[in-house]
Amino acid sequence: MNDTCKKCNFKFEKEPGFFFGAMFVSYALAVAEFIGVFVMSYFIFGLSLLVSFFTIVLSAILLSTLNYKVSRTIWIYLFFNSKVKV
Repeated sequence: MNDTCKKCNFKFEKEPGFFFGAMFVSYALAVAEFIGVFVMSYFIFGLSLLVSFFTIVLSAILLSTLNYKVSRTIWIYLFFNSKVKV
């Protein structure tokens, strides 16, 4: 995609709200993952609170890149889907 329009020199860029909204989606995804990991590690596998905490930290590190991409995808889908009327 071009940075600017060749005819009118309009600058193409995403609005700042796009990134701000994706941040909220990323936060919601991370919280859901943390709760899921905690429930599985503490209640299902019976690990201690300390081990469960480190499991949550490890999952946060491993899933951070996935959350980054998925949250933007979910946000752009919600943003685009609300604008299109079929």
